[in-house]
Amino acid sequence: MFRLSPNKLILALAASIISSLSTTALAQEERWFEVEIYLFEHNTNTVEQWPETAIKSRHRKTVDFITPLISTDLTALNMGLNGCTSTDWATDSLNCNEQLKPTNQVKAKAAVPMTVAATEPATAYLGEGPVLLAESQSQFNDIIATLKKEQGHNSLLHMAWQQSMVPRNQAIPVKLFTGHDYADKYEPNGQPLQVRNLTDQLPQFDFMSSGLLAQPKQPVWKFDGTINIYLEHYLFIETAFNLREEGQKTMTLTQHDTTDINGNQLTTQNESVTSPFLYSIAMQQNRRVRSNEVHYFDHPKMGMIIQIRKMQHPSIKTEMQKIETVSSIDEASIFLN
Repeated sequence: MFRLSPNKLILALAASIISSLSTTALAQEERWFEVEIYLFEHNTNTVEQWPETAIKSRHRKTVDFITPLISTDLTALNMGLNGCTSTDWATDSLNCNEQLKPTNQVKAKAAVPMTVAATEPATAYLGEGPVLLAESQSQFNDIIATLKKEQGHNSLLHMAWQQSMVPRNQAIPVKLFTGHDYADKYEPNGQPLQVRNLTDQLPQFDFMSSGLLAQPKQPVWKFDGTINIYLEHYLFIETAFNLREEGQKTMTLTQHDTTDINGNQLTTQNESVTSPFLYSIAMQQNRRVRSNEVHYFDHPKMGMIIQIRKMQHPSIKTEMQKIETVSSIDEASIFLN
């Protein structure tokens, strides 16, 4: 059985005492709530014109529960390098480059499930930030089952978490994304991917830095955005969502005026070209809500059901829990070494 050395034990206890003093003061200020959301898409035709650019969150920092759950580590082995050395790159660069084609690489992110949840029931602790909850802690199962029976309804995302509520200028939004990744067909601005030369498609290897120069493509999710929940006397919900939808875009190309051999001006001609386009449908709202009530945010193409529930005030982690955390980290470092 692994045990901490006396010196590490003393340091862990000292750190926990200092942390307890600060979190005790914090406990008097924080107000915690449990948040549960269910997002879905309406498969209905509308006559509305959607913007061509996606809205962006005003916040740079976000809470991201989803990425850690779907990310996978990429190593030289699973990227298909098969042990290409500098000599291999010098003598058989075509073969090494072939292994770096996108079709031969393992994706860095798996598909996002409709239900994003922790693997086991969780609870928040003071001073440790928001916590993702398990599916067993959800209270929307009946609501979701009822909505799924309706025609023209596609589920997008369901998740629940616990967080403290602070004023808007201190609140950190939660980052949400799900659905199909359109990055293999479209640019983030909605334009279809341009056909590139073969040399442009193959990442180039930098021997000086021992890494690939090509940057991985950013995902273009079916749904993405942020939800910001804050407390200023009342609870407020601020959404900045984008729902992507494939369509067609017609552009008019104007031929410039030219002159013939006699100097006469020729007539300008306009030509219309239609090409695929990925539209961004925005859902941007800010609404005051009451705790414990189930609220519905409506939109022609999507909807959100959300509830902000009062919860028992989180406790401070016990000294033993903190020591166990330090111990597990120390054990992990020994295993890796």
